[in-house]
Amino acid sequence: MPPAAVDDVDPDDTVVRVPARPGAGASPFVGAAPGLPAVPSVPPAPTTRVPSIRIGDRTFRLDHPVVIGRRPSLPRVSRGPQPELVTVRSAYGQVSSSHVRLHAEGEAVVVQDLRSTNGTVVRPAGAPAYRMASGASIVALTGTVVEIGDGNAIEVLSPYLRVAPTAEGLPPAPPWPSDQPAHGTPRPTRERS
Repeated sequence: MPPAAVDDVDPDDTVVRVPARPGAGASPFVGAAPGLPAVPSVPPAPTTRVPSIRIGDRTFRLDHPVVIGRRPSLPRVSRGPQPELVTVRSAYGQVSSSHVRLHAEGEAVVVQDLRSTNGTVVRPAGAPAYRMASGASIVALTGTVVEIGDGNAIEVLSPYLRVAPTAEGLPPAPPWPSDQPAHGTPRPTRERS
């Protein structure tokens, strides 16, 4: 009796596959009995890319939410993973106790102002800066800088960048607009009398 052709196999039949022979070449298909279609092996799960943020010389992967402030505390009611609390210095009290919350949404970062007293300024890459409304949320892409006061800035890093707990090996932070002359010509320093 000749072997059944592939088209002659009843889809309701139980088909038993023969395991691949050891050392039988690296094929992406599981070995099959002669005359039966080969089944592709299961591909590896795709790597999830998560953006990171940089605050000064510290970096944080956003595989969980982060709450940043002068004395951050956990929210009274929380859904999902518990946020990491990140304390920043605030010599003049411009940073609220719990100022902003950041979390990843795909390869972007969601920035939520936690009803801060002095507000949050967002500087998207290549766009004008703006102040967030109290309690508002925005989506920030790679290169966005979020200023929370007293010189504290949060830079959104690419999800394709490998991140370590310190800034070693990361590209340098972009210069602040106040550090650059307005039209490319340096201003002479004025002496005060």
